[in-house]
Amino acid sequence: MESILGSQARHLRRAGHDVLVVAGRGEPDVLIPELDSRHPEVEAVANALAEGRVDARFETLAQALRASLGDALGERDAVVAHNVLTMPFNLPAATALLELGKPLVAWTHDLAWINPRYAAYRHEGRPWDLLRGRQPGVTYVAVSETRRLELAELFGGGSDDIQVIPNGIDIAELAGLSEATAQLAGTAGLLEADPLLLCPLRITPRKRLDLAIEAAAIVARTEPNLRLAISGPLGAHSAENAAHAKHLQNLAAELGFRDKVIFMHQLQVGAGVHPVADADIAGLFRLADVVVMPSESEGFGLPVLEAGIAGTPIVCADIPVLREVSGGDAWLFPPQATAGELAGVIGQALASPGARLRRRARRHDWSRLLPRLESVLEAAVA
Repeated sequence: MESILGSQARHLRRAGHDVLVVAGRGEPDVLIPELDSRHPEVEAVANALAEGRVDARFETLAQALRASLGDALGERDAVVAHNVLTMPFNLPAATALLELGKPLVAWTHDLAWINPRYAAYRHEGRPWDLLRGRQPGVTYVAVSETRRLELAELFGGGSDDIQVIPNGIDIAELAGLSEATAQLAGTAGLLEADPLLLCPLRITPRKRLDLAIEAAAIVARTEPNLRLAISGPLGAHSAENAAHAKHLQNLAAELGFRDKVIFMHQLQVGAGVHPVADADIAGLFRLADVVVMPSESEGFGLPVLEAGIAGTPIVCADIPVLREVSGGDAWLFPPQATAGELAGVIGQALASPGARLRRRARRHDWSRLLPRLESVLEAAVA
């Protein structure tokens, strides 16, 4: 939960919001020791509540927190409290936040009232009722549909006003992208693709990138957010490769697919310098949902192994060397396949459990969740 809070703060700040992190432990912007669930007096109060009694220190802590939180949050438009209102670790803090009267968003990861582990806290009256009752004026957010339905059932009412904003991930970070590779991926629009097809091949006729473009355009009919990234440079040994690159661009345009094909050699970083460095390759393989290798001939086929290490499905022509290198464990298509047939194999690869899970995870990137978070905050303040 702490990592989610930190990620929310970091991404909101990147979007230009003024965020203040207040906590009772660690290195927040404002440290208030009584917010820490392991603070001796807070712990003593929680233990007493589990025994069915309200310790005299409860109100003393609530008053102290009211004052310190009031000072810290005086100029803030809204407060986001993670698990404070639905878990029993610091109910004096929950009481203080409610009494401040500021727009409050209860970010709900867990529900003590329905968890047998916290059965000792199921008592009537205040402050135990905080754990099971909808508090007036509070905006509730659940981290999953499961939690939303549980929260609605607990409150004894509808769930329409309880929004679901799932926990997010930082794809670039989890994919182990260097700062330079993450910047390259961002510039190329790879992080927004869903799905992302990668052709890690030089631009030369024998790689049959035209077949890949035609097939990807077919898949895109049912996958409107698809992007095809061609990461290789122009073939180095023939002046005709520049003309071939132009042919590929024209083909994509004719198919109405030009804005979805990313020719990465065009992302110039300097005269004669290919923008995709060797250090970027591994990250691109980890970002892709499917690697496509339609070559008519290869001497070895290194991308097969690179895709294997990255755990990314690879679709490639069933030519002897690629069958040899892959051991038959790639998604193979006949060398003379049509674009429609290749599109069918790409679709099968995208439908595999690993690829489906990869795409589901991609949709949890913070860049995609941030607008929903901002919307909740704006509504709470309005």
